[in-house]
Amino acid sequence: MFKRISVVVNPVAGGKKDKSQLIARLTKLLSAPGRSLSIQYTEKSGDANRLAREAVQQNSQLVVVIGGDGTVNEVGSALVDTDVPMAIIPRGSGNGFARTLRLPPQLEDAAALINDGAISLIDVGQANERYFFMLMGVGFDARIGERFNAHSSRGPLPYFYLSAKEFFNYRPAPLQINFNGKALALAPFMIIIANAQQFGNNARIAPHAILNDGLLDICIVRRLSFFDLLFALPKLFSGRIHNYSGVEFYQAQQVQLQRERADFINLDGEAVWEEAVVNVRVLPRRLKVITPKFCPALAP
Repeated sequence: MFKRISVVVNPVAGGKKDKSQLIARLTKLLSAPGRSLSIQYTEKSGDANRLAREAVQQNSQLVVVIGGDGTVNEVGSALVDTDVPMAIIPRGSGNGFARTLRLPPQLEDAAALINDGAISLIDVGQANERYFFMLMGVGFDARIGERFNAHSSRGPLPYFYLSAKEFFNYRPAPLQINFNGKALALAPFMIIIANAQQFGNNARIAPHAILNDGLLDICIVRRLSFFDLLFALPKLFSGRIHNYSGVEFYQAQQVQLQRERADFINLDGEAVWEEAVVNVRVLPRRLKVITPKFCPALAP
């Protein structure tokens, strides 16, 4: 049993600011003789990472994150190469990482998993100096992430609205991608380098990705017209995007993206500014996560 638990809460995750009732229920569900709970709230970007690092320094045995993929990224980045596992109570807009792991959205089930689930070692992606656990991408998805970060509303509806609005104006930029001895020069609609299976909301861009296989799944979408989109979207949400002829899939341990200039990348659903050259690699089994005892996205 975990005796010292730190809980990091993003109060605005998922667009709902008041999480007091949720915290009260969680405190009751996790209370046990000899166990201490520390509840702390984020106020701005970077707080979740700082609070998780402080939890490690204070000898917490588990860090529970309540939030979306961005908050999970901050907490997980602080826990890489430590003995402290991360547990996730998904409360974000897309929850792509939690959905990949088949984590329960219901609070009671999530608390039960914290008490009785497995501790799994998962791979970590690294893009230059930044960690990612779900995916990183360049192209259209990074552009939408930039627009979404600046938007006043959260949730899937504003995200889809911005995507539809931007789709007809987007012009792909040329780049070169290097992996496994290949060098491809192209101007792609987007390139996704995935550790997990999906963007979020069950949009599975890399349906065969395994979180602990020591490999990254590369998805190259060279071009996408409006009519292509109508054909591809159902496959994206049904987990059959690999059957769409307009997408190429590869696997690699290291990938290099050479762009013409510095620009945004998508890092676990957040748009972050990055240098023109992005060196991506997998760090095998470097983060401990509380998971169901059986999870299709994990190799035995």
